[in-house]
Amino acid sequence: MIKEKADAWQMELTEITWQYEKILEDFDLTITTLNVKPSPEQWSPMEIVHHLILVNTSYFPIFDQIILQRYKSPMIGKLPFYGSKMGNIILASMNKSSKIKTFNSWKPSDKLHNNDLKIKFFTQQDLLSNYLQKLEPFLGKNLMISSPANKWIVYPLDSAIDIILAHEKRHLSQIKNILKNI
Repeated sequence: MIKEKADAWQMELTEITWQYEKILEDFDLTITTLNVKPSPEQWSPMEIVHHLILVNTSYFPIFDQIILQRYKSPMIGKLPFYGSKMGNIILASMNKSSKIKTFNSWKPSDKLHNNDLKIKFFTQQDLLSNYLQKLEPFLGKNLMISSPANKWIVYPLDSAIDIILAHEKRHLSQIKNILKNI
């Protein structure tokens, strides 16, 4: 069961990455299309990509600790109903169309980005794929982790992966909508 779930996540990540590659390669950065903000208070497609890099890579130190079996679950994580409920709430919020304010540590830099950021994003996607493989022995064990952005927000490791993938899909849709209107 766990192997099938891990395989499904790998396939989903591969599909999401392919979709990002397709959409990011369809536009020419020399005319700054991917750096155009739909409005001053909204992020450009490249700022969204930068945000995804910040979010995803913030999980990597936690994943490393888990793989090395050095991760200490947070005290609040001892209440499994709390973590499961929190994970479900966050996951459900990824499927809502309303704007969600992000933590400061996950806000992208407000600057023009170039192809280096795209390369960094796809490298980060490869690392995430590798983590999914290495984390397989720890899945399905109700291992509670803290959000990298706030230690009081806890959820199961499995939910973290669901959240990461849902978050990427949410922003992929956002980028598509922005580019459709440019």
